[in-house]
Amino acid sequence: MSWNTAFEVVSAAAAACRGCGACVPRCEVLACAGGADEPLSVGEVAAAFADAAAGDDGEAARAAVAALAAERPELVLAVRRCCMDGFCTLVCPDGIDARGVFSALRVLLHEARLTGDDGFTMTRVDQEWHIFSAYRAVHGIFYNDLPSLENARAWGADTLFFPGCSLVSYAPELTREVFAWLQEQGASVALSADCCGSPLRSGGFADRCEAHKAALVSRAREAGIKRVVFVCPGCRDEWETTAGAEAFELVALPELLAAAGARPRPEKVAALAGCDDPVLAMFDSCHDRDGRFGGPLRRIFADCQSVELGHHGKSALCCGAAGAVSLVDQPLCDARAHRVLDEEPREAGADLVVANCPTCAYTFAATRRGDAAGAVAGPAFCQYLELLFEAGFDWSGVFGRLESMWSGEYGPWLAQELL
Repeated sequence: MSWNTAFEVVSAAAAACRGCGACVPRCEVLACAGGADEPLSVGEVAAAFADAAAGDDGEAARAAVAALAAERPELVLAVRRCCMDGFCTLVCPDGIDARGVFSALRVLLHEARLTGDDGFTMTRVDQEWHIFSAYRAVHGIFYNDLPSLENARAWGADTLFFPGCSLVSYAPELTREVFAWLQEQGASVALSADCCGSPLRSGGFADRCEAHKAALVSRAREAGIKRVVFVCPGCRDEWETTAGAEAFELVALPELLAAAGARPRPEKVAALAGCDDPVLAMFDSCHDRDGRFGGPLRRIFADCQSVELGHHGKSALCCGAAGAVSLVDQPLCDARAHRVLDEEPREAGADLVVANCPTCAYTFAATRRGDAAGAVAGPAFCQYLELLFEAGFDWSGVFGRLESMWSGEYGPWLAQELL
């Protein structure tokens, strides 16, 4: 996304917004975007930047945005604290795509040199080496024996299994189990270990994100892929918004599991919940407001005792990870995570929170790890695949391996490549 394109997106939102404030009540960011306890709507935040930039694609416009940031730092903080979970879009009577607006605002901040690569060097997923590819290489996690996107045509594969970077990196045995299950269902399947590109968007590198996604789509088309199966709602979201992706059938894995009659393993449910006959609660990703994952998952777990969280489905809350907010406000991320992992499940009477996104599960694991003295403040959690297959996530091992990467023999190389 160029400066001009970003400015057009921001200006259009500013013009469309009537300032009704429908987007403000649930958002702790917008509630103080204008300063101490002064709320601003999405359109009003956009208008401040649009007025400053004035549409000029030059140094003067970038300097004007920098001057606005110096005068009103709360606006910059609002842009960077936004998790871009999309709920404000859902409630906007003017149909403003808030996620797109704040993504464009991050482009303006980056172009005005108000933000840089700091904190994002490890998630440059359009490069050969990033935190996920390095983790797999250092710890010997390879899938060379399976059909891949590069040799899918030679294998006659027409289905691409897209696990997402968290699952393919941190749960290789589970990834292989799901791949084998797809084969058992008769699919001619290849595996992609790629990232969908969302970390680039969070960093204000929207143009690189779009280029990365376009390359993915092009490679899949050239490989003869007709169908892409997603574990994660966020990955499906990124593919759906990529030009050319309409050539593929984009399928949520829970749809296939539900159609095949998949049911949770009672012993896994009890073991992960830490009690007999537990009460489950589905945690819907903020990328799954259309219910394409949550709907079939509720059918799969229909025989389990379950409750709904206070916010679910279209009104789902962010797990705390979205938007790379941790780089500017870790306490806010922690508060968001505790709200959906501890507070709402406890109020609903849930023993086990079942996340439909592997990144949400990672966030929950990091939250539990960060709790003082390892105290568990609320229910247990897992990712839905852990209840349907034998393998799962060993989060203690994952975090240990992430730390050991930097102190072992590969530490100097990692520092050179990723920092």
